[in-house]
Amino acid sequence: MLKPTCHKCHILLLLVLLLGLCLQQFATAAPYQELAPRKGHVPVYIRHGDEALSDIHPGLSEAFKEPNTQLLQAENLTTTEAAAAAPSVELTSVKSTMETDIASFDAIKAMNA
Repeated sequence: MLKPTCHKCHILLLLVLLLGLCLQQFATAAPYQELAPRKGHVPVYIRHGDEALSDIHPGLSEAFKEPNTQLLQAENLTTTEAAAAAPSVELTSVKSTMETDIASFDAIKAMNA
């Protein structure tokens, strides 16, 4: 009677070891993957809280012009006066780009009707 129970213990131990190896593989996975761009696919990145974009993907911090967190305090001290002097030029160019890129709700409603 002890032999079948011992056999079950060995199987259970083997399963626990395999599960541990699988969990270790997931824990040591890369934080992001470099995939080849494909037509019609848009990459999606998940940001938790105030996580630095460079921690998610190095290209994101460059694309959104987010400075490194270590340099953020130094940049704020030097660029506060310069940013206050000419914010309207940058804001108007961003606003005009957004207005042309986003379809109006009326146009979408007309398509569904």
